[in-house]
Amino acid sequence: MQTRSVHIGIFGLGTVGGGIVELLRRGGKKNKDYNFALKKIVVKNLDKRRKVSVPSELLSCEPKSILDNPDIDTVVEVMGGIHPAQEIVLEALKKGKNVVTANKALLARVGSKIFEKALQNNCYLGVRASNIASYRLIESLTSSPSKMEKLLGIFNGTCNYILTEMEKKGEDFPIILKRAQEIGYAEPDPSDDIRGYDTAHKLIILLGLALGYFIPLESLYVEGIERISYQDILFTKELGYRIKLLAIAKKFGDELEARVHPALLPRNKGLARLEGIENGVEIKDEGGLGIRMQAPGAGKYPAAIAVMEDLICIAKGRKLFLPQEKISLILKPMTEIQTKYYLRFNALDKAGVLAKISNVLGNHNISIEAVLQKGNGEKKIKWVPIIMLTHKSREKDIQSALKQIDSLSVTKGKSLLIRVEEEIF
Repeated sequence: MQTRSVHIGIFGLGTVGGGIVELLRRGGKKNKDYNFALKKIVVKNLDKRRKVSVPSELLSCEPKSILDNPDIDTVVEVMGGIHPAQEIVLEALKKGKNVVTANKALLARVGSKIFEKALQNNCYLGVRASNIASYRLIESLTSSPSKMEKLLGIFNGTCNYILTEMEKKGEDFPIILKRAQEIGYAEPDPSDDIRGYDTAHKLIILLGLALGYFIPLESLYVEGIERISYQDILFTKELGYRIKLLAIAKKFGDELEARVHPALLPRNKGLARLEGIENGVEIKDEGGLGIRMQAPGAGKYPAAIAVMEDLICIAKGRKLFLPQEKISLILKPMTEIQTKYYLRFNALDKAGVLAKISNVLGNHNISIEAVLQKGNGEKKIKWVPIIMLTHKSREKDIQSALKQIDSLSVTKGKSLLIRVEEEIF
C-alpha cells in the first residue's frame, strides 16, 4: 500500500496551533500508511514571541501563501473569530482543499454555508476540535440512521470549574472567576464563557451535525451563570441537586426544544458528577440508545488531539459524513417549555410572607414541591431567603408569577430562577 501524504497549512499559532505543531513533531508525521508534512503557518505578527519555536521559513503573514499553494491540500484553521476566518475557510474549500477547524463561533454562525461548500467541492470538513467534549461522537451523529432525540451537555470548562470551586471553597462567583483567570482557566474577557454563548455555539454545531438544522444564534435561549451564588449551591445541595451550565435539546416529532442555561441535576448521577474543567454529553436517539461521553473541556492538547484525529481521517482517505438531508423543524418558544423550577426570593422575615408568595404562584397554576425558609435569628436583619422547588410548570406562567412577586412590598430585588433537568437515561 502506498504511503499517503497530507500537506498542511495552519492559520494561527496560538494555544491550539502550538499544540498541533508539538503533536506533529512528536510523531504525528510518520506512519506506515501516511505521513504529515507541515508546509506553512500563517500568523498575524512574525515578530511575536511564542511558546513553540518553528523555523522562520515556515511562517508567513500572507493567507495566499497557503490558499494559493497547490502543494498544500489541507488547511487547519485555529485562528478564531469570524473574520477573516470565514473568508479563509470558504476560499480553501472553493479551491478543493480539505479543512479542519476548531472555530465554534464561526461554525455556529455560518455552519450551514460552510458545510454546503464542503459538499459541493467534495472536501473533508473536520470539526471535531469545535467541541472536544463530544468529538468522538461526531461521526456517529452524522452517519447514524436513528436521529438524536434528546441531548444534555456540559460544554464549557470555565463554567464547570467555577461552579465546582464555588462548592468546594465556599466562595462566591466573582472570587472564583478571578482565580480562574489567574490560573488560565478563564480568558481575560470571559464573557462568552460565563454568559453561555460558548456553550450555545457548541450546541448549534452538534444539532447541525445530527439533524442538518443550524439554529440561528439569535433564536436560541441563552443564559449564563453570573447570578449563581454560593448560597444557591448550598440550597440546591440540600434539595438533592447540583447546579451545572447545560446545553439542552429535545426533539418531539417536527418540534425542537433547544436552550442553554444553568440547571439543577440530581446529585451524584451522570453529568452532575463532572468536576473542574471536565465536560460531557448525554445523547439518546430515536431507537432508545443512550450514549454518555466525557472529556477535558479546556487546554491546548485536548483540542490539538481532536484536530489530529481529523487529520488522520484525511490521511486515510475517509470522508466525514455530513448532514445532506436538512430536517424541517419548528423551534419551540422558550415561553412554552415545561420543567420543574428552583426559585429563590429575598423576603421579609415575618409571618404571612410565605403565604403571599405561594398565593401568587397558585394563581398562575404553579404547585410547590418543597420549601426551604431560612430565618436568621437576628432582629436587625429583616430580609431572608425563601427557597421553593416547584412541580413541572410552564415557563410563561413562572415568568409572569415572578414579575408579580418581585413587585410585592414583602420581597426585595429580583428573584432567582433555575430550571431543573432530569437524566435522559
